[in-house]
Amino acid sequence: MELLDVRLTALQRRNRAAFVERGELPDAAVLVPGQKVVLRDQTGEYFAGTVVDEQDGQAPPRYLVHLGVRLPEEYALLRVGRQRPAPEAEGLGEMQAMLDLLGDARESLGGRVPSQRFTQ
Repeated sequence: MELLDVRLTALQRRNRAAFVERGELPDAAVLVPGQKVVLRDQTGEYFAGTVVDEQDGQAPPRYLVHLGVRLPEEYALLRVGRQRPAPEAEGLGEMQAMLDLLGDARESLGGRVPSQRFTQ
């Protein structure tokens, strides 16, 4: 799973969507629609994310990413594999599944990001 550093505006937070330029990705990783990612904003907060669209026609190429539920730092780092679970951490898989479920519920109740392409 990729960790994406992004700068979120108030509009992007409200719309629960952000654009990420391909050149800003670590090692120029290629993302595909539907791929799950973790976003870290300029204030150090972590969010679950899902790649919605790839916009190759733009200069530079960029991805539209749905901004999901906020994640505690510990769980965000566990998701991207940068931290090992503590030996006493029980139910870690259940907690990750619960965070995913909350994100899915929020998305279904709040509506999806429209399929049309946006510009900043």
